[in-house]
Amino acid sequence: MTRTNKLALLVLAAAVTMISGCERPDSAADAEQAAPPAPAADTTATDEVARGREQLIRAFDAAWIRFIARGGIDDVLATEPPNQPGLAASYVVRMADCLPSPELAAFPENPVGMFKEILDSGKIRQIGQNVPNTPGDTSYYFSGISAKYLKGILAEIGAHYGVEITVENVLFPPGKLPATSALLNDEADYVGQLNATGGVSQGMRRRISRRFTCTMSASSQFIHIPKTSELAAEIDTWKDLASRPELRICAGPLTTQTARAFLPKHSVKTVYINDLPICVERIESGKSDLIINPLPSLTIAGIDGYESVPTNIVAGTPLWVALEGIECPSDGDPKTEDACLEIEPP
Repeated sequence: MTRTNKLALLVLAAAVTMISGCERPDSAADAEQAAPPAPAADTTATDEVARGREQLIRAFDAAWIRFIARGGIDDVLATEPPNQPGLAASYVVRMADCLPSPELAAFPENPVGMFKEILDSGKIRQIGQNVPNTPGDTSYYFSGISAKYLKGILAEIGAHYGVEITVENVLFPPGKLPATSALLNDEADYVGQLNATGGVSQGMRRRISRRFTCTMSASSQFIHIPKTSELAAEIDTWKDLASRPELRICAGPLTTQTARAFLPKHSVKTVYINDLPICVERIESGKSDLIINPLPSLTIAGIDGYESVPTNIVAGTPLWVALEGIECPSDGDPKTEDACLEIEPP
């Protein structure tokens, strides 16, 4: 089997009516007995596709569970972010949706399909976005963590199967990411830690449009208000902000869906590149009133003069793999995001 999208072809054989010299049956019952049964559809190919994808998810989870069981998270957080090693331990939230119990998470046996091809080739293709990685980007304070987590996960998988796995990055530009289409079109094997589990991609909830692993990184959201603003004394909780729909929000790419979903009456300006200084500029120029992002304090990014208010809203990111039964038909316009749908929704 190749790694192209001839994965899901079904072989549908038509029943051939055998004409004989016999008289035509007089009853439906006789006709049913006389006609040869139609051969069943061959689902071997699609079953193997699904099994290989599921094996990749289970291998990721088995490796992640072993990684955290041996203290891998602490080792990574002690080195991040690069400009202030160890500070990441103060803002990375640990989601306990997969406990560090290796005895309960076996690696898949008898690899097939995509998972077998990854092990045989020693290469795995990851979807990412071609964006700057500077202290002015909120993602800077999380991307290094994700990269080191992935390195540890692939090391665990490699050790178990006796292979060395390298990552090939399939990069997309900043902005909305057609990741579901890319997975289904076999452009890549999985999506890195770019998409939170609660979000939407290409018009569908991610949780029902793709397979996903354990949550590997999580963070809370914080409201940042200039200390000189009257709002610093008025906004003490998330509820306070929700009750003020006239307030204008500046958000980075790690926050925009959460802010828009929880604050549908507010104006949310999303800045995809260099969001931290640009959001500060918007505040100073009167274009925005406050900032929301996953940093518990803007001083982490070298920005002073802001009060930070916790929202107690946490978003987590797993790894994502394609799921059968999903289609994302192209609308023919490269400037729009193709919507995905379930072929046979429940």
